[in-house]
Amino acid sequence: MIYQRIAEYLTEKGIKQSIVAEKAGLSRMAMSEALRGKRKIEVEEYAAICEALELPPEKFINEDTMASS
Repeated sequence: MIYQRIAEYLTEKGIKQSIVAEKAGLSRMAMSEALRGKRKIEVEEYAAICEALELPPEKFINEDTMASS
């Protein structure tokens, strides 16, 4: 799942969710819930998270994700 990949990336890089949330224009609660799978990440939110991390949108998407959509 995309939210798991984002959460793993943040952990691996030592990046705080709150910093990404602020840069992406999300509340800390919304970011936390999204990265725990408690709420869906909207397309606009996903794009903002990738932009905040300075990563291409393809970073957290793979063929498994595309097949399950």
